[in-house]
Amino acid sequence: MKWFGFTFAVVAASTAVAQDIPGARDPDGIERYPRSWIVEYENVAETLPYRFVTAPVDKIRQDLRIEGVRVSGPVQRVTYRIPDGEGLDDIVTHYRDILESVGSVVFSCEGPDCGRSTIWAHDVFGIPILVAPNRSQRFLSASATIGGVAKLVSVYAVQRGNRRLYAHVEVVAPENEVVFDTNRTLAETLARTGFAVIEGVVPDAVGTLAEEDIARIEAVASTLGALGRETVHVVCHLYGSAPVEELKRASERCASTAAEVLARVGGVATQASGLGPLAPREGLAEARVELVLPYRLRSE
Repeated sequence: MKWFGFTFAVVAASTAVAQDIPGARDPDGIERYPRSWIVEYENVAETLPYRFVTAPVDKIRQDLRIEGVRVSGPVQRVTYRIPDGEGLDDIVTHYRDILESVGSVVFSCEGPDCGRSTIWAHDVFGIPILVAPNRSQRFLSASATIGGVAKLVSVYAVQRGNRRLYAHVEVVAPENEVVFDTNRTLAETLARTGFAVIEGVVPDAVGTLAEEDIARIEAVASTLGALGRETVHVVCHLYGSAPVEELKRASERCASTAAEVLARVGGVATQASGLGPLAPREGLAEARVELVLPYRLRSE
């Protein structure tokens, strides 16, 4: 009985520790990783200068290199302790899925490719408990619209040398519009999920692509070299009041044009498909050009 009582006391104490600090809460629209709890929290309501990091960090001699976009706005900072036994990739996937549902990832990295963890912890976020081995860090930044408000979101996840896991989330609502090249991470998204929409490319009702559309496709093509010999399926979607067969023919012309540009500029194998209005996805029932790698598609 005494041993049972001791065990119960330990469990109760652990439960008491795993509570949010007073006054803390999740950022609006960004659900925390399951069973995690808040250990650091700051909500700055007034407008302050803020640096939104969009590249690895480094230190050359005595000079810090922290690249990003400088904005101003209210900032919310939340640091979570993650339950033991979880994986860094699972944590980042959780947040990535949320952010991609409300916006797009601007930059992401993992391990040494992120730079030095000490710089992230001390110079970027000012949270010492985020210091970890460089191989045990993950970072992503995203542009999102949450509750009708444009926001910039950063997520930094680490596993410290003592095996404890933390996720730090920062959200700023910039007072001025910030425009990113949303196709910057398209190749990464395509390789990871098996599909990606070329943002900013909108074919007209007869499947014609404007000069600016072609320019965006050319820019994307130059990033697809890492796919090697894998065939990229180029799918064009069109919607409208015209008959379905007519929309399909128009979308086939659109897909063929885009596929030719990708093959010519990027040197990748392509296959064009025009689906007209027959493959809508929630939130994407609009004209678009989408790239698909069938063998990499994930089933939920």
